[in-house]
Amino acid sequence: MLSARMMLGEPIDMFKYSGIWNEVASYKVGYPSLSADMCLNSRGIYEYDPDRDETDVQLGCKHLNGRVTAVKGVLRCPVSKGFPITCSVRFPSAQYVPPSMYRILETDYESYALVEGSDDKSFVQILSRYSRPGLRFIEAQKEKLKAWGYDLETVHIEPVTADSEKPSL
Repeated sequence: MLSARMMLGEPIDMFKYSGIWNEVASYKVGYPSLSADMCLNSRGIYEYDPDRDETDVQLGCKHLNGRVTAVKGVLRCPVSKGFPITCSVRFPSAQYVPPSMYRILETDYESYALVEGSDDKSFVQILSRYSRPGLRFIEAQKEKLKAWGYDLETVHIEPVTADSEKPSL
């Protein structure tokens, strides 16, 4: 079942999408990562710039050894009449990461966003405004991904050790 937002055909509001998103579950195969070792507390900070009609993105995570890695990028989304919306993201400071698709499947702006990063179902994220939204929240979002054709067994909870403190990216 698709969300009420999608049924209404409401356009994406990148200003409302701006802010901190925590990756709480994902499935990523063959996607260039920030590093090969395990990431904890994966977060993105999104800041919409209406003058450029682009969103500045800073993605990062903390590794087991305490090291923090981050990359800055730019998200560009076309004017849309509803969800899903396919945007493009590029990372000018990280030439090894090719420009990629960034599809916002659905969001309520306040608690969750479901984001797809490939056409072949090899990359999807459940994002939350909270670093620890709870298992019930994650399972509810996974059920929404099922409607998008994802195998729920492949979507795994991301390790989080931080509370809701502001990320130091």
